[in-house]
This record gives sequence, C-alpha cells and structure tokens, in this order.
Amino acid sequence: MYYKEASEETPLVSLNPDKGLLIIDGNCNSEAPDEFFKEISGWIASYSKNPKDITTLTINLGGINISSSKYLLNIIYQLEALQKNGCKVNIRWVYNNGEDGNYELGKDYSEMAS
Repeated sequence: MYYKEASEETPLVSLNPDKGLLIIDGNCNSEAPDEFFKEISGWIASYSKNPKDITTLTINLGGINISSSKYLLNIIYQLEALQKNGCKVNIRWVYNNGEDGNYELGKDYSEMAS
C-alpha cells in the first residue's frame, strides 16, 4: 500500500495492490514533479510484476501543469503495458465540467494510449 496526502501542489495518491486500485485526486501543479511521480512510477513498476486481474486507476484533477502532465501520461502508458500483457485496466477520468480543460485532457490521453 502506498499513500500520500495531498498538498497545495500535489494530489492525494492512494495505491492499493490488494484491490488493484489506484487513485490520484487533487492538484498537480508542482514545478518540480520529478521526485513525486518517480515514487508512483516505481510503485506501479513493482505492482506490474504481480498485478490483479483488474486494475482501476481513478484520476480526479483539480488542475495540472505541463510538467506534471508528462508524468501522468507516463503512468497511463505503464498501465497500458499491463493491459497488453493480458490484464484488464480501467481508467476513470473524473471531470467537473467542460470548462476546466480536464475533459479534453482525458480525451487526448485516451487517444494517445489507444
């Protein structure tokens, strides 16, 4: 289990290997997201060695900057690799309205990962 509280610049992250549930919830506005996302990416790499049959990632962003968006896309690519290896992967992209840009970002990521 990996859990990290949200801050003003980083989202809450909850990664539960026993249930195959990953949650990223909050703002991704850090100017130096390298270390933050490195931990998450490492956890997913470890989880990928013995994943559940179904893995679900829920993303609920308040806001995201370009630096963080690259890392988030990389996480989606990591999960796409799981799917290519026979696991079922669900990605739930939560957005509040069409005006915050999150709907378009989720749609773009979906097209890039397909």
